Amino acid sequence: MMKPNILFILSFCFLFTACSKFLDEVPEDRLAEENFYKNAEDARSAVNAVYNPLRSGVFRGPYFLQTEIMADYAEGRGSTSIIGEYHGLDVVNITRVATLWDGLYRTIRNANIAIENIPAVPSMSDGDKNALIAEARFLRAFSYYHLVRNWGAVPLYLSTTTASSPRKPVEEVYAAIADDLQFAEASLPPKGAQYGRPGTGAAKALLAEVYLTTGKYEQARDKAEEVITSGSFSLVNISKAEDWDNVFGATVNGSPEEVFYLKFSHLDGWEWPHNLLYSETSFSPFGNYVIYSTLDNKFLNAWDAQDTRKQWGVFTEYTNRKTGQVEKLPVSTPVQFSKWRDPAAPTTVGHGNDYPFLRYADVLLIYAEAANMAEGAPSATALERLNMIHRRGYGYPYNAPSAVDFPATGWTQESFRDAVLQERAYELFMEGKRWLDLKRTGKVKAVIKANKGRDVQDVHLNWPIPQQEIDTNPDITQADQNTGY
Repeated sequence: MMKPNILFILSFCFLFTACSKFLDEVPEDRLAEENFYKNAEDARSAVNAVYNPLRSGVFRGPYFLQTEIMADYAEGRGSTSIIGEYHGLDVVNITRVATLWDGLYRTIRNANIAIENIPAVPSMSDGDKNALIAEARFLRAFSYYHLVRNWGAVPLYLSTTTASSPRKPVEEVYAAIADDLQFAEASLPPKGAQYGRPGTGAAKALLAEVYLTTGKYEQARDKAEEVITSGSFSLVNISKAEDWDNVFGATVNGSPEEVFYLKFSHLDGWEWPHNLLYSETSFSPFGNYVIYSTLDNKFLNAWDAQDTRKQWGVFTEYTNRKTGQVEKLPVSTPVQFSKWRDPAAPTTVGHGNDYPFLRYADVLLIYAEAANMAEGAPSATALERLNMIHRRGYGYPYNAPSAVDFPATGWTQESFRDAVLQERAYELFMEGKRWLDLKRTGKVKAVIKANKGRDVQDVHLNWPIPQQEIDTNPDITQADQNTGY
């Protein structure tokens, strides 16, 4: 099964995968050569190379195992089980997060090379150059945003001339992220040149989330509002659980709520669904169900069964793809997750679903939370935008009052924020955001204790700096390691 826009898929195969000519013809070590940047095609190829570590390594699957198993609704199987114990990582998982660090810094390296060399490319307008530089800076900001939230203070490389860097304060890293995104906002086209490339809306949306994360609530509210009032995005209506396939399905490409997605196809697919699914189900021919949950999980048991998002994303029984019989999941993994489905996936790493890092639903929820925090209480607009997401989850038209609307009165700032965070948990389920939401709001220890009965130790709040970084970076020593490692 292919996504509807065949030319798009072929172009992404060309741009980003092992079958692409550009990766074969332009290895990463050539990106820094001055004689490589001869024309606009070379400049575009340099920016294309920025995506590769993100798609081929970091977000193909490993990142989500590390973040989603730490959420209050999940458990890990086998070597990942320790992630959900919340007392730090063992050697196996330390090695895994080290590969994420490496992939994010390779992305940053490639972005810096493009940013520095594109200005000298002849026969390109300044506007075209700035658009490509803005795309590279967006991806650099995207990478640092993941680094700073998961590791805390990190080395900051904004130039290829910086040979080494100490761990920079979190505030300094966020300032660099905001600077990159502000440049991207000013220089990107309104829409990305192709699906999977950022436009102005993506820069604004990510900037809004960065402001929300750093407690700059007025700026987060206002930037989210700019995305909302641009008219460039809208929600997809849902009337029954199966309609979620129109949002997350393997053949969907460019839905109206797509703000910034990492794109995958059967030619070069996503591995994350493989980690979720049970291979005997109809959801995919492949699955190692590394991540699962239990029948007594309080988060899942409190989630209303009438919510179509739960109906689509959580299952305890399935139709056997071979026998057609309805069967219960194994006793050892009795609750599993089916949000990402691709019955036609050709291989374990061939799922065609895209990773929706930023979608319009997220922007509406950013606005609701930020406006409430900035204004001291929820406004009618903040409540309505929360209701839009809630209604849709229950299968009602999102733009009209419904029987499931939240009450108009009786809110405090804190109770409304809790409602938004809970709605984010349902809406952005299995998208790698729940753990980070709990961390940024200071609620992680209380929520994990309430829903899973476990104590989160401080050592578990940040991942360890890779030993190779400590050994090879002269500006970092063992004394700079995160506490507990």
